[in-house]
Amino acid sequence: MGRLGRYATALVLLCHLLVVPLSLAQTCGKRKVANQLIVNGIESKEGYWPWHVTLFHNDGPSFVYACGGTILDHNTVLTAAHCVMTRQGLIAKELVLVHVGRNRLRGGSNRAQEHEAFQLIVHPEYNVNRIQHDIALIKLTTDITYTDYIQPVCLWNRGDDLNTIEGTWGTVIGFGRDETGNVSNTLREASIPVVSHITCIESNRNAFAYHLTSNMFCAGNRDGIGACNGDSGGGLFFKFNDVWYIRGVVSFTKPHQNTLICDTKEYTVFTDVAKYLKWIQPHMRARSSQSVLSRDDRKRKIKLLPMSTCGIAPYKVTDKILKPFLFGFPWVGQLEFIDTKTSRKMSRCQATLINDFYLVTSARCITDIDFRYTLSSVRLGEYEKNSLFPNCIMVEGRKVCLPSDQLLSIESVTTHPYYNKEYLENNIALIRLRDRADTNQSNVNPICLAVNGEISNLDKPFSQAFGFGSRYGGITYGYVAEICHCLEEETTSQICAKQQFSQGSYITETSGAPLQYTKNDKYFLLGVLSHKDSSCKLANPEVYTNVINYVDWILENIQE
Repeated sequence: MGRLGRYATALVLLCHLLVVPLSLAQTCGKRKVANQLIVNGIESKEGYWPWHVTLFHNDGPSFVYACGGTILDHNTVLTAAHCVMTRQGLIAKELVLVHVGRNRLRGGSNRAQEHEAFQLIVHPEYNVNRIQHDIALIKLTTDITYTDYIQPVCLWNRGDDLNTIEGTWGTVIGFGRDETGNVSNTLREASIPVVSHITCIESNRNAFAYHLTSNMFCAGNRDGIGACNGDSGGGLFFKFNDVWYIRGVVSFTKPHQNTLICDTKEYTVFTDVAKYLKWIQPHMRARSSQSVLSRDDRKRKIKLLPMSTCGIAPYKVTDKILKPFLFGFPWVGQLEFIDTKTSRKMSRCQATLINDFYLVTSARCITDIDFRYTLSSVRLGEYEKNSLFPNCIMVEGRKVCLPSDQLLSIESVTTHPYYNKEYLENNIALIRLRDRADTNQSNVNPICLAVNGEISNLDKPFSQAFGFGSRYGGITYGYVAEICHCLEEETTSQICAKQQFSQGSYITETSGAPLQYTKNDKYFLLGVLSHKDSSCKLANPEVYTNVINYVDWILENIQE
């Protein structure tokens, strides 16, 4: 197969967007151990729901169980607004205790932790009479220590369209009243389906028509299994790719006639967490001050990266405009997808090799591809598949031929747990190969990651970076980038770029393509192409996910 290597040059202005999405160094939504109430639910195994929280209120002589909640980060708990209210209004924070790591309500536990409330944050539009915006956050005075039995859940990141979960089954958990009418001593779980607004309202117009809004949804099977008193504030969880996400917070259900006890033959109404992400995220830590990785673990993970050999390109040409593109950037790979209708393979995205098993790309390339396409493999060491051209080029007066490419199967993909499809925040993913890439070839070599703060700040007001794109039927091109700070905010999770052509026509960037930066004669991965955005002052910039902000997340997820 012949290959053609070409390059085109274009100046690119880069400006830091004023976007600081959540980029925690922690892993959320993963079990480390292999509802208002849950009536007739099964008992949960210890460690199965490590993000569940129990809230206690002081009623005078002692603290009594009140509600459930969910761990979002080291000091943020999500619950229902009515769980932190009394008849007189917001409960005093001194009267609230938060317990994490409990699988039994009564009795001591060496796995549980107790925390006091530092701040109670109720949604500003909460309406107790109409039960609207029934959502609240509790900030803790002390940080939660994560263990195998205490972990954060992931916030929903698949958009807020209710149609995506209608008919699917989620799991609701809690200590609420059981079938005997008493608060359960054991954490229980129940699997229930989400139903449409129409189905919910038509099941009981008197109960739901007046209260139900677009910021809520209904779930349940009306079979006696579901949430009840005491399960309020707890979550409804869904699992995707072995990661758990919270979509609902237990709000209310219709009580039995002439009682205040829930009727589990009716649907339960949940506050839709997906509708409140913009309100929740500013109250969370932009970056965790406590990494899940210990110092020793971090050092061990860094050793999995080829620090001494990474980022070295075959050609020592200082001017990137003169640098041959053909296997001149040996960490760039193509993601190949199979069209399930035609069985044809096609390249849809790029990825960047960081060691002989892992590549970094955009989460959009993984989750937002049409369902008919299946990610199958990564092609390394090849930038053009046009068989009309030879696989050799002239470099400094001598003929250099391209070694054979490598087509490698994919073992697994990890997308960032807080990737937001709607706003394209945390748009980064990690690909693990099934077999080790052969980095002894001159056209296959990993790029460097700035794991030791090598690029904590860009060194000059106008430093060069280098991006990739395509033109003329898939031939891959590179373009020079000039970095500028067009906004005052420096600590951002995205970088935007604008091409300004010095010659040739527009270069079409490929999702997941790398933006790289040179320091001390080594190339570092600065960003991966996310999308186009009009929010920057420059017209139609390309937006890159700032990889430097996600180094700890990458280290945490790579394995030997």
